[in-house]
Amino acid sequence: HLDEKDVLVDGNPISATLLSTALTLYYSGQSQNKRNQGIYFYIPKIESPEEVKIYKDIFDECRNHIVTIKDSTIKAILLVESFPLIWSMEESLYNLGNYSTGLNAARWDLKASLLEYVMSDPKSVWPDRFEVDIKTTPFIENIFRRLVAICKKHDAIPIGGMATALPHKNPEINSIAAKSITTDKKWEAELGFIRAWVAHIYHMEPASYPFKDFANQKNTSSTSSNPDDYPISIETPTGSTTGECTRQNIRVLLEYIEGWLNGRGAKGIDRLAGKPGERPALMEDLATARMSVAQIAQRLIHETSCEDINQKHDPDFVEKLIIDECKSIITSQLKTTNTTSVDTYKKSLNIAIKWIKNYTEFNFRSLGSYSISELEEIGSTDQKLQ
Repeated sequence: HLDEKDVLVDGNPISATLLSTALTLYYSGQSQNKRNQGIYFYIPKIESPEEVKIYKDIFDECRNHIVTIKDSTIKAILLVESFPLIWSMEESLYNLGNYSTGLNAARWDLKASLLEYVMSDPKSVWPDRFEVDIKTTPFIENIFRRLVAICKKHDAIPIGGMATALPHKNPEINSIAAKSITTDKKWEAELGFIRAWVAHIYHMEPASYPFKDFANQKNTSSTSSNPDDYPISIETPTGSTTGECTRQNIRVLLEYIEGWLNGRGAKGIDRLAGKPGERPALMEDLATARMSVAQIAQRLIHETSCEDINQKHDPDFVEKLIIDECKSIITSQLKTTNTTSVDTYKKSLNIAIKWIKNYTEFNFRSLGSYSISELEEIGSTDQKLQ
């Protein structure tokens, strides 16, 4: 879905999908072949079976033109993280042909995509995103069950979500996190997933145990192999709508953009930093920032009222929250934050405002589509929500 601006063909930027896949097969593919190992792809951001077919064509063409990988094993797993793809998971799996391996159920990106598609509907305003748990939100759970059923039907691999907790210096906090991860993965195993992700190898054991235990006991998944048993319906989750959630979304957003400006695509963030108690930081990536932006923007569009304070979401309120939260971050880090870091957070503030404003105008442009110079310009200019 992106172009590679540094590589031109007939004066036009080449598709980043085409370039990165071809280069990976040419360099890493040949290296893998020398080790007698397969070549494996994890394909994100797909929205249609037609897009999947492009990957199959690239794999075929590269195999035909790179002699040393002609007989290599090439396999790919599709990440289901977009609203359109949930309607065509089976067709997309089919269109990968012999390269098809399985489907991976996304969480934050899928929620962000769902929000983007209902953004304009005043009847579809989501509650605090931290309350929208897959395990207790039936219509999203049903999407996951449909994914598992499709994989079971075609002998493919269903992969669950990410355990995002990072190691903490306090062993008790790590123990609490491990229990939470095990509970989550047990739910996935019972649904029929056979693999999952962790953000850090430290939590590999508590995340993997439920899948191994489920298999060893020869338990039967609660999900059938008939996708028609799990029809898709899009609903609005139930829950609270609070200003505190908006503040936490802003904290995540500012911290994430700061990491992005420093060359990190993922960052450990404690959205409750400065609040009482200890907890592990979570590995937050572009999906979390996107979800945070989508939720803030939706509340602005519909001027949603906060249940915890007598305040509706308007530009003045949200801008003040962003400014105050940025000041809070800088103040809390004064002992370890240098002038350069302070300037980066100030740039993050302007980029956050611009990103949110884009969404209120139904412009869902990805942060990853901006060049460094574009972000520098946005970050150095006072941005406003109105």
